[in-house]
Amino acid sequence: MLKKLVTQYQQTLGPGLMFAAVAVGVSHLVQSTRAGANYGLTLSLLIVFTCLIKYPAFRFGSDYATASGKSLLRAYKHQGRFTQFIFLLGFPLDMFVASAAVVLVTTGVFKNVLNVSVGDVQLSFIILVCAAGLLISGRYRLVENVVKLIVVLFSVLTLVAASLTVPELNWQSNDLTGEIVFDTKTYLFMIAIAGWMPTGVSVSVYQSFWVCEKAKSVNQSLKLKDTQFDFNLGYFGTIILALCFVLMGTAFIYNAGIETSPSPSGFAAQLIDMFTQVIGEWARLLIAIAALAVMISTVIANLDACPRVATAVVHDLLPASRKLKVNFQTIFTIVQILGASLILVLFLKSFKTFIDFATSVAFVTAPLLATFNHRAMYSDEVPPDQRPGKIMQIWSLAGIVVMFSVAVFYGYLSFFQS
Repeated sequence: MLKKLVTQYQQTLGPGLMFAAVAVGVSHLVQSTRAGANYGLTLSLLIVFTCLIKYPAFRFGSDYATASGKSLLRAYKHQGRFTQFIFLLGFPLDMFVASAAVVLVTTGVFKNVLNVSVGDVQLSFIILVCAAGLLISGRYRLVENVVKLIVVLFSVLTLVAASLTVPELNWQSNDLTGEIVFDTKTYLFMIAIAGWMPTGVSVSVYQSFWVCEKAKSVNQSLKLKDTQFDFNLGYFGTIILALCFVLMGTAFIYNAGIETSPSPSGFAAQLIDMFTQVIGEWARLLIAIAALAVMISTVIANLDACPRVATAVVHDLLPASRKLKVNFQTIFTIVQILGASLILVLFLKSFKTFIDFATSVAFVTAPLLATFNHRAMYSDEVPPDQRPGKIMQIWSLAGIVVMFSVAVFYGYLSFFQS
């Protein structure tokens, strides 16, 4: 019986937890904590609302891959050159800017855990190279197994810490909610929170690749009900974890009147302190290792996804490249490492500003990608019996309208109110 359950777990779960690994990094450890630290529980509704309006766009990545056996990148190709161009226009942001932001946070946690004095850029480069080494040697199956373990461990620790935090809060007090002044600065912060909540919509493309890769690894077609269960577990799990970080940010930073640190290592110290205050000093090492592990898993998942997508783009645009005895995925992994490191060298001035920029830009491309995903899911490539129903169709269209509105508003704030 136990063996059967383990086998079913291995065959069913995977891409959804890879999704969770990407999501739980910057958006949760940094942005959700900052939301609680700056405004208490006030932005909790924003986080939940953002995750709900993005849900169809993300799920369609998993559903399309299951129904068609192909990635969303193939769907974009069928939709025409404009769709491909828009995706490729935003892809470098994911491959380089997002990677730089993620590894920067990882560096902060690493320096706090091991108390090393290596520079941020140098340590970021080392972490990227080590993560790439794991990918190049093991590829998807090994990466998936490592990520599963890390995500589960960190999720359990977060839920325990959050549950122990609840009794410590004075729920009768007005101190749990911060007053929001609706000005340009606040709007930009809220958009930055929403941009990667639970992560950028471009990850739906990576999700479709992971579903296809999962089918290859188990050597059989996946059932829609199984991939939806896997995706929903990862997706709604990230929402719960985001609210946990808001709760802890409220309890241990906002209520204490502490300013969030402007440096990666300083913020990491505040993050680990939040956990130890509720679980106990005895757990500091375990918490630190778990935080480091989950950030490294985010780096690994990102390094796995972007080169995989870049390779597929090259093969689609240049079919003759398939015949070349060249490991494009390894080449693009090296390019991604160098590009992310170069961004940190040239543009790193403020930890908070850099993170906010990376997360805000994600919301600009979100409505376009959500539109492409909607069109893919209701195209002839998906059998009618596997297309979502009317409620999901309306949900998806409503989410696209909201995201377009926010993107336009962000453009107005950036160009006319800055």
